[in-house]
Amino acid sequence: MSEARFDIALPSPYKDKWREAYRADKDDNPRLSSYQPPNGEPIPFIYKDIEYSGGQSVDTAEYPFNGLWSNETLNQKPQSITVHGYLRGEYYLQQRSVFLAALIVRTSDDSPGFFDHPLWGRFKVVVDNYNVSETANENGQCELTLTLKRAGVSLETRALELSPKEIVKPEDAALTAVKIFSKTNFDIRMLLQAFGAIKARLLAITGILQLPQNILNGITNEITGISNLIAQGIQSPMLLAQAFVNACFSIATAIVSVGETAQTVGKYFSGQNNKKAVLNFLSASTWTPPIEAVTVLQNETKKSSENLYRTVSLCVAAEILISIDDNTTHDQMAGYWSLYTKLENSINLEAPDMYEAVADMRSALSLKLRQSDMSRELKKTIEKPVPLLFLSHYLCCDEEQLRGMNFIEDSLLVSGDVSYV
Repeated sequence: MSEARFDIALPSPYKDKWREAYRADKDDNPRLSSYQPPNGEPIPFIYKDIEYSGGQSVDTAEYPFNGLWSNETLNQKPQSITVHGYLRGEYYLQQRSVFLAALIVRTSDDSPGFFDHPLWGRFKVVVDNYNVSETANENGQCELTLTLKRAGVSLETRALELSPKEIVKPEDAALTAVKIFSKTNFDIRMLLQAFGAIKARLLAITGILQLPQNILNGITNEITGISNLIAQGIQSPMLLAQAFVNACFSIATAIVSVGETAQTVGKYFSGQNNKKAVLNFLSASTWTPPIEAVTVLQNETKKSSENLYRTVSLCVAAEILISIDDNTTHDQMAGYWSLYTKLENSINLEAPDMYEAVADMRSALSLKLRQSDMSRELKKTIEKPVPLLFLSHYLCCDEEQLRGMNFIEDSLLVSGDVSYV
């Protein structure tokens, strides 16, 4: 477990004996509770009482006709701390102002505050709520109520720690589909016709690609490898399916590699035809081999070939989308994800291995799209001048990040077009 990850264990108290933890000795100053904002100094206060809460998220299924019930533990609930205390003394008004200023500072999993207690230790926390109350017959003090949540792990940190390509490789999922496909009973004549239709489909996709001629020649050779196997009289479903996967991923590799080459991005990858090629794979949910099946075995062969094509198309689309650049707009990503979901729903995932592979691939792609969305620069027009601190809270973007992305002359009067992430 990395240091950034949340450790559910409690922090260690300062001492095992409570008197020593409080430093309840006449020769030493007592240890006080305190709250420290991010990049700030600890602010002590007089502790009254504390509540520490947590638990487990439990999914309970009830069976009204059979009686009893079933409980399944899903996860730990967020742990929270509620503490009551006082600011007291001749200058408590000044302390109150400083304390409230500290509580206003934005906290997050990546930039937490710190709550320090003699008997509980030091917690990384996110401020959830706070309340300050005063009464007329108790001059010289105010009462504090703080509700804090223990800091966890931000989505940004999760995205950086988990690389989508390390989680799953779409080509491995495609090979899983090939193995399952090869174990099916086939009508050989129908099988060869189905792969002939698949080859024609891939050639049509290749025909709209805008790629260097040598790369197009390589892709075409991979695709014609399917018809070469058929011409040689090879009737192995495994070999035909493997040739189909090789051809599909040669297309994906070409699109991704050309897109990553700075010298050719403007000339090739920015072309709409390459995006149409991606959409051709994503729209495979409606594709079926244009052949007529008569017998039950022929119909099963047609259905299996159709399912193989859709599954491999899903894997190719995932390979391209995982490597897509961060300049893709939010609306485009939403469209890709909608088509991806529709294609996935059209696939027969009865085989457990295939279901697991597709589920892992979906998780990896979802993580990549979320990571891209978080890092994508956004813009907003601020009509009326507002303070930078307010703008930071409004846009949920750190002040330093806003300063780095925009020219801010007066932090009290910010207006116009503001870039943020």
